[in-house]
Amino acid sequence: MALNGSYVVRETTSNLTRNITLTVASVLTVFVSLAILGVAILVRQSATNATQRFEGGVEFIVYVEAGATDAELASVKESLEENPGVKSAKYVDQDATYKDFQRLFKGQETMLDNVRPQDLPTSFKVEPVDKSPEVVQELVNFYRKQPNVYYVSAAIEVLDQIKTITTRLNFILTIFAAFLLVASTLLILNTIRTAMFARRREIEVMKLVGATNWFIRVPFMLEGMVQGLLGGLLGVVAVIFASRFLNDLFTSGDRVRLLETFRITSSDVTLAALAVVGSAVLLSVISSAIATRRFLDV
Repeated sequence: MALNGSYVVRETTSNLTRNITLTVASVLTVFVSLAILGVAILVRQSATNATQRFEGGVEFIVYVEAGATDAELASVKESLEENPGVKSAKYVDQDATYKDFQRLFKGQETMLDNVRPQDLPTSFKVEPVDKSPEVVQELVNFYRKQPNVYYVSAAIEVLDQIKTITTRLNFILTIFAAFLLVASTLLILNTIRTAMFARRREIEVMKLVGATNWFIRVPFMLEGMVQGLLGGLLGVVAVIFASRFLNDLFTSGDRVRLLETFRITSSDVTLAALAVVGSAVLLSVISSAIATRRFLDV
């Protein structure tokens, strides 16, 4: 028998609405599991973004007090240049800082509209001669006590914090996502099984009149795919809202901390959304294929 488009749509819709409770449960479980997966990806990406300012051998950043005079700024610069433990110190003015800010928070209009170049601190990106943790920490402690220095951010401290936070959070999220993905697979399997069992007499008649297994399977497979894709689309919406919430949470500090927080870019959201949709397709295809192959003989 040849497949007919209207037949496939009609049968798929009938299967979805016949077991509406199981269908809703399957969609919601897929949605929650994929939303957690998407959030885990966002957290991982934000952790990667948080370390970008330490690229190129930079081990710590010395932020200068807001409103420091040229003489005070020169004093900090001289102290860094004359320190035998410092290999290089690159000055970052407010314009350069603001350009970095615009790049890092691209697409976040609220942040960009509320921050001006003069609100951001100038700083020195410092590369020490000896990059061992002990030596770097000594330099950091030294410059934190110097006049006209507002704050010193060290790579070792940031990386330790990031590693601790992301490792624990991603472990928890991954465990939850794995359990829920298994539950989603089982729910889709049971939904299709129930639909096939409810129509077992029709399937027997269809086989008797020459219907192939694929002719019978396709509407049930589409049922599983619709459930997975609906859950995936809801997961994408959750990822978008989660990215906004996390960015608001990460950027809720003062103007110096503003440059040190985790951040999520539009490309990170796109990556997480693609992963969610891809996982939804894969989940639905595998679940549907297993269910229609295993439960066809009803």
